[in-house]
Amino acid sequence: MSVAEFAEVRGVSRQRALAMIKSGQIVAQRVGRSWVIEQAEVNQRVANRRPLSPRMAGLLVNAMSGNEPGGIDAQERFFLSKYVERLRNNDDPLRLLYSWMRGRQIRVVDVAANVADIAEIAADSRVAASGISDPRAGLSAAGEFEGYIAAADLDGFLRDNLLVESVSPNIRLRVVAKRPPEPVGLGLVIADLVDWNRPREDGRALELLKGIEWRR
Repeated sequence: MSVAEFAEVRGVSRQRALAMIKSGQIVAQRVGRSWVIEQAEVNQRVANRRPLSPRMAGLLVNAMSGNEPGGIDAQERFFLSKYVERLRNNDDPLRLLYSWMRGRQIRVVDVAANVADIAEIAADSRVAASGISDPRAGLSAAGEFEGYIAAADLDGFLRDNLLVESVSPNIRLRVVAKRPPEPVGLGLVIADLVDWNRPREDGRALELLKGIEWRR
């Protein structure tokens, strides 16, 4: 599917579709001078809200992780409480969360690795396991890995582990300015599961959302 066709189906501009490719929100391949988008990308969850600022996204992740919202001013506390309330009462919290949390990472890089090497790759200190690879997700994902990596470490990590971008990946790297400490916050695990837009991950994300002990 061409960029123009994808943009028409998804109801976005061609420029927006190109930006989504660049940021890693959708997977595409270069064919000559053009981008070709996989049909499966059309079925991905569609954002229905603007993303939160990185600051507010971090505060929401902290709240979803069951932590006290410390170190924030009155205005931030007010808006955070509103976001939490909307998330708890929304009929489609996963879509809302997907929309809000898109700014939590610089981009997403999907790469392929030999399944036999995934355990060693996951043990690399430059990545922090999250999403399907976090034990709290309760999912069996031995043939896949998902985690966070600092932008400064990405090239070396890919080179050292002989990883290449692929249309059939089994490793998802979420590139951020600074790698979060392990274990990552539960809020990140939930947001990562939502991004997959697969029944298994969606079901687990909903369970984790319902189990959050929200702090005030």
